[in-house]
Amino acid sequence: MSSILITKEVAGLLRVSEEYVRELIRQRKLRAYKEGRRGGYRVTMEEVKKYIDRKHKEMEMSGK
Repeated sequence: MSSILITKEVAGLLRVSEEYVRELIRQRKLRAYKEGRRGGYRVTMEEVKKYIDRKHKEMEMSGK
């Protein structure tokens, strides 16, 4: 089973704000699910790794 992270933990790993992580989720660039009625988002470590891999490939394609 993959590790499950909250938005604060994902933000720390990516070195971005929690709001930016929520925006990535809303834009469907980062897959997540909500826990409970008022709970926050949960993201698997596998999804974070996939997002990082996609970003690296985008950078390579753009020549940066």
